[in-house]
Amino acid sequence: MPSNQAVRNRVAKMKQIPVPELIKDKKLLFVDDSIVRGTQLGETVEFLYGAGAKEVHMRSACPPIMYSCKYLSFSSSKSDMELIGRRVVQELEGDEGQKHLDEYSDATTERGKCLLKSICEQLGFDSLEYQSLDGMLEAIGIDREKICTYCWDGKE
Repeated sequence: MPSNQAVRNRVAKMKQIPVPELIKDKKLLFVDDSIVRGTQLGETVEFLYGAGAKEVHMRSACPPIMYSCKYLSFSSSKSDMELIGRRVVQELEGDEGQKHLDEYSDATTERGKCLLKSICEQLGFDSLEYQSLDGMLEAIGIDREKICTYCWDGKE
């Protein structure tokens, strides 16, 4: 994927060709591997509603990304505040919220529920759920000690 956001947006739009009979008046479940910045997802949701979707629900195969990856480019950023999870935490609680990122990453906590609700509102989803870190690790069958989880938990 190109590193320039404008180019990424243009590439994403070129991939969107509506099939009205599959979208109009339907409740859609959108599944993606991750939600990094949220810019393309917001545009995709608008596109789906514009094509007649009744509802758009989102599921992410990994937990909220709270830390920019030091090793790969998919979530590398100049600032962690480019990540939608961190931006929303800052909007909700300011600097105090940054001390509670583990709670925001857990959808069973009040802070986690607030994160989900806020991202839904910002991106236009009817619902949003993330895979938990434990659930993701169980699904891929790799021991936590053998995989980098820095993007999700900030632990090296």
